[in-house]
Amino acid sequence: MIYFIIAIVAILLLIPIIFIIYLSKTEYKPEDIENARIIRNNNSSSTKKEMTLTTLNAGYCSLDKDQDFFIEGGKNSRCVSQGRTAHNLTNITNILKEFNSDFYFLQEIDEPCRRSCYTHQVKYISKKFNDYNSSFAYNYKVKHVPIPLRKPMGSSISGMMTLSKYKISSSKRYQLKGEETFLKRLFFLKRCMMVNKIKFKGDKELLLINIHLSAYDKGGKIRKQQIDHLTEFITEIKETNKHVIIGGDWNHLLDDSIYSDDMPDWVGLLPPSLFETGYKMIYDKGVNTVRSEDKPYIKGQNFETIIDGFLVSPDIEIVNVKATDYKFKYTDHNPVTITFKLK
Repeated sequence: MIYFIIAIVAILLLIPIIFIIYLSKTEYKPEDIENARIIRNNNSSSTKKEMTLTTLNAGYCSLDKDQDFFIEGGKNSRCVSQGRTAHNLTNITNILKEFNSDFYFLQEIDEPCRRSCYTHQVKYISKKFNDYNSSFAYNYKVKHVPIPLRKPMGSSISGMMTLSKYKISSSKRYQLKGEETFLKRLFFLKRCMMVNKIKFKGDKELLLINIHLSAYDKGGKIRKQQIDHLTEFITEIKETNKHVIIGGDWNHLLDDSIYSDDMPDWVGLLPPSLFETGYKMIYDKGVNTVRSEDKPYIKGQNFETIIDGFLVSPDIEIVNVKATDYKFKYTDHNPVTITFKLK
C-alpha cells in the first residue's frame, strides 16, 4: 500500500513539471523584429486634408459589462458562451463601422481559442471591413493557461489589428523590451508595437504604431522598460522625416493630474522622458476609457480612468479628439477617435 501511495504522489508531482516543460517547448518566441501578417492590401485612396483614427481594446469580445476578471479579484477568466462572445463581436464591429474612420487600431482581437469560445474575430472583422486594408500581429499565443483552477482560461491566441483605407507600404512587429520571470513569461502576453507605414503621393511617410502595453506589473518595472524602448525608437526615427502616430491601450494613466495613491496597481504614470522627445499625448479628458474588472460593471461602483489615446509627432496637427462612452456594454474599454492633419 505504501508503494502505491508513493507512486501516486510521484505522479502528482510529475504532472505539473511535465506541463511546464510542455509549455516551455511550445512557448511563443517572436523575433525582435518580424513582418506582421498583411491580410488585405488593395486599396489606395487619395490623401484627404483631414483624416481620422480610432483606437479600441475589444477585450477579446468577452469582457462585456456583465463580466469580471480573476486577476483583478473577479471570478471569470474566459468567455461565458460562444453566443455571447459573437454578440459582443457583432456589436463592437457595428460601432466601429459607424465611425467610418480612415484608420483603426484594435487590441485584444482573438483567433479561435478557448478563452473567447473559438470565435475567429480576426476573420470576422476583416470580412466586415472588406473595403479596408488590414494587418495583424500576435502578442499572445499560449497552449493552455491553467488558472484559475475552478475555470481555467485555456488556450489564448490573440493580437493587434490595424485597418487602413490607404495602402500599407509595410507592417512590422517590434518586440518590446521587458521580459517577465520564467513562469509569468509562459502565461503572459509578449508585448509589442505594430508599425505600419503608409506612403502618400508626394508626402513623407506616415508611421502608424499600434500598441498595447503591460497591465499587471506591480511596481511598473516591465512597463518602464517598454516605455524606454518606445522612447529609444522615437529618438532613432526623429531624423527620418516621418509623420508618427502611436496609439492604443497604454495601460498608463494619460491624465496624470487625476493620479492618486489609492488607484489600482495596474494604473501607472508615464515617465517624463517620453515627452522629452517633443511628442504630445492626445486624449479626451471628459470620458473614461477603461473600467476595473473586480466586479461586473455598475456605474459609480467600478474604478474608471483614461488609459487609451495617442502620442503624436510635432508635425501632426490634431483637429479634434473624442472618446465615446458606450458604458462598457460590449468591452471593458471605450473607443477614442482623433481627427488630424499632416503638416
